[in-house]
Amino acid sequence: MKKTIDNSKTLQKDILAVAAGMGLLTGLVEGLGLFLLRRVEWLNWRLYNRAFWVETLWIAPFVDLTLFLFASFFLALLGLVLPRLLAKRIAWFSLIFLMVFDWAFILLFGRVSLLPLLALTVGFSVQLVYYAVRFDAKWTNFFRRATPWLAGVALGVFVAIQGGGWIREKRATANLPEPPADTPNIIVIVVDTLRADHLSAYGYERDTSPFIDSLASEGVRFDNAISPSSWTQPSHASMLTGRYTYEHQAETLPLDDRFPTIGEALQFKGYRTGAFSANTLFFTRRQGFGRGFLRFEDNGHSVLDNFLNSSLYGFIFDYYGLRKALNYEGVPTRRYAEDINRSVLDWVDGDADKPFFVFINYFDVHDPYTPPEPYRSKYASVSNPGGLINGFVDRYHPELTPGQLQSEIDAYDGAISYVDDRIKVLFDELDRRGELDNTIVIITSDHGESLGEHGLLQHSASLYRQEIHVPLIVWGAGIPAGKQIDAPVTTTGLPSTILSLIDAQTDPFPGPPLTQLIFSDDVPADWPDPISEVAQFSGAAEQNPTTYGEMKSVVGDEMQYIVHEEFGDELYNWRTDPEETNSLADNPAFTSMLDAFKNYLKELVGEPIFKNP
Repeated sequence: MKKTIDNSKTLQKDILAVAAGMGLLTGLVEGLGLFLLRRVEWLNWRLYNRAFWVETLWIAPFVDLTLFLFASFFLALLGLVLPRLLAKRIAWFSLIFLMVFDWAFILLFGRVSLLPLLALTVGFSVQLVYYAVRFDAKWTNFFRRATPWLAGVALGVFVAIQGGGWIREKRATANLPEPPADTPNIIVIVVDTLRADHLSAYGYERDTSPFIDSLASEGVRFDNAISPSSWTQPSHASMLTGRYTYEHQAETLPLDDRFPTIGEALQFKGYRTGAFSANTLFFTRRQGFGRGFLRFEDNGHSVLDNFLNSSLYGFIFDYYGLRKALNYEGVPTRRYAEDINRSVLDWVDGDADKPFFVFINYFDVHDPYTPPEPYRSKYASVSNPGGLINGFVDRYHPELTPGQLQSEIDAYDGAISYVDDRIKVLFDELDRRGELDNTIVIITSDHGESLGEHGLLQHSASLYRQEIHVPLIVWGAGIPAGKQIDAPVTTTGLPSTILSLIDAQTDPFPGPPLTQLIFSDDVPADWPDPISEVAQFSGAAEQNPTTYGEMKSVVGDEMQYIVHEEFGDELYNWRTDPEETNSLADNPAFTSMLDAFKNYLKELVGEPIFKNP
């Protein structure tokens, strides 16, 4: 009896040792593989857009260690009821399967469907089990000896990445040049996916944004601000570099280092620079946006976030478990505005001696429109409005009844109200700290949203006004109160504007700065018409014009010109026809105007306008 108990204990110890070693090895290879394969664009797009970045190098081994140890607990129990050899075979197969499936999934997901991938993994695992059982003692001893070393590597990677990042930020902050006295703080707030005409400050019938309205009344409101694109990545690239998409090319590729960013420019002026992103898909360091920021927070804010967003088995659990098996349609790692505020304030509190530049992305208005209650139901006549439009489950363009569409709009408006309240909380906290007296705040969006106009939903679908007309409000020290500017402007002008607002003597951005309008009642005769661009998006809704080709746009004082590489020209008077239902492109009376817009585009982007073959 004693011998049987001793054998069981030995078996359990062996299984535990092997599980620990294999879990750490699996995770270290997984982290390195995900990081490197993402860099060479091997990963399937679903994996590519997860939060796999340098942190994955330490998150993956700790997640896999936990998973393998959890599995070893049940495998060890089998040793109490099954013959030793059979229990050992099952344990070896299970652990080898977890390791092989992990690595095979990275390489083959999106290229091989799940069932063949599972069959391949089972076959390969069976072959390895034969050798594992044959050389059981050697393999067990190898993992027992290797586990401390593998744990040391994982811990070292964690310390190097997390501690190294903290040290680099502290050193860089200490080495910033001394700014002039009374240098103002700068906050840029980007409310992702916020169309201007759903703010009460811009004439919306619902009182969705009372606090933003108050800022507009105390500062400068641009009534016709135009985003350089109708989706996140190129728009943010433009707001940081002052360059249009045809210049920075950060639409199908991450932002490269050809052009300086406003963060870099402000560091030269002595600013601490921080970015806080709730859009962990596209406004991230992975997409090239970390340059110029001493702190960039885009993921890794909770155990659940690390598991689901930054580990392979977390992705598998989310994609096959939550989404497919349980039909879960939410965003489990969604960072709400209140979470972003907490991170921003913690960072601001970290150093009171230097001015700060904070760039914030709030993601709450983005689909699925499911803000926290009571905001979700604030404007609705039905329970649980919103959630039907949901790109996270590939429901880009569901068939909606008029009532269902209104429900989505109600929830969208509720999300705006939620963010408006959270912005007020942020201001209250900054005011309590005495930071607002010398702070300039810019509130805008990266793009708008189609809510049924032109038969379209969401964004990146087109360049119609609903998707590119965004709010733009400048508030703070020295800003004229209650001024409204009617001239169309581009949010690409933000970097030059910020430098002008702090009286910087050098400006590496093309501009022109919006201060030429803020501090003057006249619009310069050569004021440029804003342009917008969007690439082709294959695989999205078939109703979207961008499914079939690229689009470009120019917004003039009264007219908007849109050109599609396949469908040709459209021309709208956006002042008299704001929903752009009546194209004037075929009207002979507007031929000269159409030609003028075409020539304007050609002068900017070159000819041909569309470069794709």
